Amino acid sequence: MDAAWIAPPVALLAGAGAVALLARRFAAALDELHVSQRRLRRVEDSLIPVRVETRRAGRSLDRFDRR
Repeated sequence: MDAAWIAPPVALLAGAGAVALLARRFAAALDELHVSQRRLRRVEDSLIPVRVETRRAGRSLDRFDRR
């Protein structure tokens, strides 16, 4: 009879521990996702001047007569 009374609370505590562990891992994964998005945004922002210069160079090349 003792095992019947002890088993459900132990199972609930084990489940709660597992859920807490998964929640921590999920939070860590979300933090890593935000960091990677910030890095990607920085890279894209740093490429904007390169894109503008490439367009300017392309426009100036289009003006040349290529005969």
